[in-house]
Amino acid sequence: MTFKRAVGNTWKTLVWPVAIYVLFLILTRVFSTQTVFGNLSSLDSIAKQALLSALIALAMACNMINDRWDFSMGIICVTTSFIVTPIVKAIGEPIIEANPTAVSPSFVLLVLCIVVCMLLCMINAALYLIFKIPTLVISIGLMLIYETIERVANDGAGAKFSGLNYTFFGRSPWIYVLAIAAMLIFFVIFTYTKFGYNVRSLGYNQGVANNIGVNEKKNVILSYLLCGFILGIASCVNVSLKGSIEASSTFNNNMGMMFTAFPAVFIGLYLSKYTNFTLGVFIGAFCIKMMTAGILALGLPSAVQDIGVGLFLFLFIALTTNQSRFFDAKNRRAAMKAAKASQK
Repeated sequence: MTFKRAVGNTWKTLVWPVAIYVLFLILTRVFSTQTVFGNLSSLDSIAKQALLSALIALAMACNMINDRWDFSMGIICVTTSFIVTPIVKAIGEPIIEANPTAVSPSFVLLVLCIVVCMLLCMINAALYLIFKIPTLVISIGLMLIYETIERVANDGAGAKFSGLNYTFFGRSPWIYVLAIAAMLIFFVIFTYTKFGYNVRSLGYNQGVANNIGVNEKKNVILSYLLCGFILGIASCVNVSLKGSIEASSTFNNNMGMMFTAFPAVFIGLYLSKYTNFTLGVFIGAFCIKMMTAGILALGLPSAVQDIGVGLFLFLFIALTTNQSRFFDAKNRRAAMKAAKASQK
């Protein structure tokens, strides 16, 4: 890759977050007395939320690329934290009594979240492979089941952790260390393994991929295993970052997590032309979170966030999908202008 092309790709990758940051920085300074948006503390908070959304987006990515839309990822993420809470506390309390500064309960939380998420995701895979029902239908049915489980798991008390002993992976810099490590694992698997190649092949043309020997059933199982692994890390980060998740508010929370993660996948797929897909997903998540933070900083109702995210996704897809048409129109105008100039 030439230096000029590398610079061009970098600019095309970063233009979206830079444009959104500058836009809301100007708007908040002109139309609001809120001056917090744009400072280092605000950007740190946005980055942490973006990491969580990016992890959920990466968990969904392989299935989405292969047209397996699964809406249950958000509720699995939250339900897992409810299921493991009493187990983590039962294991962690004796450790904390022996050593009040111990952070090993956070590692117990991480491991259990990964194990439970992988098990729940394998249920999705098994139902899809056995009954041949679209994952969209399966996920909606499972959402209703998991919502009931959330209300009875841990006696309906939700998930509540306090202190560094349990929330180690919600604090800086460890949240960055864990999230970046998870993204690097996904990047290596997606980019350099046979599984990643098969995911991309099935996404481009399923019929051709099957004809050249790609085993779709094996791909489904591996996709959901990777999904569960990444989603387990996201579940740990989510409860560590928030400290407390109430069972009564989980449905809206689940859908909010899902609909801020979906656009990140689309943005990542587009930006993969200029950078790697994993980084593109994080940039997409960062754009969404920065936009919602900017809307709140302007003093607008939180409901406007959904409108803003929807409009942004619509405009982004419209512009990127029709990009070639814009260039073709530009080239035609240039050709017509050159033709008229040559006739004079």
